[in-house]
Amino acid sequence: MGAMVFLFAITGARAQSWKKLEPNTVKVLVDTTLLGAYEATIMPGEKGKVHTHAASFFYALTDCHLVVHYADGKDEKFDLKAGEYGYGAPERPHWTENTGTQPAKFLLVELKEHPYRQTAKK
Repeated sequence: MGAMVFLFAITGARAQSWKKLEPNTVKVLVDTTLLGAYEATIMPGEKGKVHTHAASFFYALTDCHLVVHYADGKDEKFDLKAGEYGYGAPERPHWTENTGTQPAKFLLVELKEHPYRQTAKK
């Protein structure tokens, strides 16, 4: 899968906490000063709220059909099989939609020392 950037983001200069925005979707497994590990379940047709992510790693627990909608107007489609994974740099503002017919379930581990930082517009 390579360095595929995946899921999650904000509006404004400060990141919104994914776990606080989506308490019914995100189960906190570990939350330390160094990292956060989460189990996410997104139901069919469900759309999340805008948030960001620190640099992260994800692991698909189920087959997933997702569209990540970025605040800048771009979309990315992901068709994942259980067991596929990816990692990426801090994620810009976005929300995620489950376009499949089954719940999408995955693990996400964020490295808090590498948060999303909004860049100044030129």
